[in-house]
Amino acid sequence: MLAFLLSLSGLVSLMLDPAHIARHWQAAPGHVETSRILVSSPEDHPDQMRWEPYVQYLYTVNGEVYHGDQLYALATGLPGDHSSAEDITRRFPVGKAVVVYFNPREPSRAVLIREGDSSIGSGQFILGALSTLFGWALLDRLLQRWRHGRRSRLATHG
Repeated sequence: MLAFLLSLSGLVSLMLDPAHIARHWQAAPGHVETSRILVSSPEDHPDQMRWEPYVQYLYTVNGEVYHGDQLYALATGLPGDHSSAEDITRRFPVGKAVVVYFNPREPSRAVLIREGDSSIGSGQFILGALSTLFGWALLDRLLQRWRHGRRSRLATHG
């Protein structure tokens, strides 16, 4: 149980780490070059459509121009529904001047949305809360078994 909880907390920490690091990234001026929705579906389930926003942008750091297409510092688990993809492409239309957040140590690494998607943050919070509740329930169950076993041993020896 302890190993499970430790590995789960490590996983959540790794998921949160990129967003935490990007908070200290610097801002640079940029503009949107491409903004569209990519539609895909798994080969084994062609009826399950997934819509993903694709925004490509240019930005300048110390006189050098860079290309980027990463939206969030935390790019896993983005929603794949049509309305979310539309919201992003409306937020970043072609030609729009934007602020790009880049890693000062590696300027080619950049994002448009530094804090991550709020639905991802909510999902991480829910995952953490459910994991904590599950851990407490499991710990309580183990303690109950241990107490019951201890009472049984005391009753047979006493």
